[in-house]
Amino acid sequence: MTLDLDKVLRTVEQKSRDLPGVIDFPYLDQGFKDDLDALERSAEDNGACGGLMPFVNTGVWKALDRRHVFVLVVDSSMMILSPTRDVVYIADQGGQIVGEYLTPSRRGEIQGRDDVCFLSEDFILYLNVVPKGEPYFVLPPIPFHFLDDISGVKEVTSGSISTLADDMVRERLGYANTKHWTHLVGFNIQSED
Repeated sequence: MTLDLDKVLRTVEQKSRDLPGVIDFPYLDQGFKDDLDALERSAEDNGACGGLMPFVNTGVWKALDRRHVFVLVVDSSMMILSPTRDVVYIADQGGQIVGEYLTPSRRGEIQGRDDVCFLSEDFILYLNVVPKGEPYFVLPPIPFHFLDDISGVKEVTSGSISTLADDMVRERLGYANTKHWTHLVGFNIQSED
């Protein structure tokens, strides 16, 4: 059975637009992807925390690596993505996790431990991890399960885009003067292998 690619793309769009708070959904053409890529590279070159620490946005790179890529513009008062354990973390050159964001449910588990230092109410450093090489922030891929039941869709991934790219996306789509947030999603389709 051959998949109707246009139908799959329309189904992905409709299902995404139906999510609570979604205001806009464009598929990205190559020019838009190139602009996003350039801004993400610039953000990585500038580093996180005002340039104090390098970072890598693996979530965005994985999404941009997919054949079909779209961006969601979501009302600032809505949260459609559940915070996952790996929203952002600090790794070292050896792959150890040196620090990480804590979901509300994990904060209680960690509270009171002697081997952690709370940098804020939701971010910790592990005191018993000796970093190997220079540590850096990682924005990993974020699960995007809303497309799981669409026949033919595979390898769905998503990522949080940097502030530089977010500003460009909102301006290009006509949302520059809003507090709406954006999110990048990429996927492949089975019959396009």
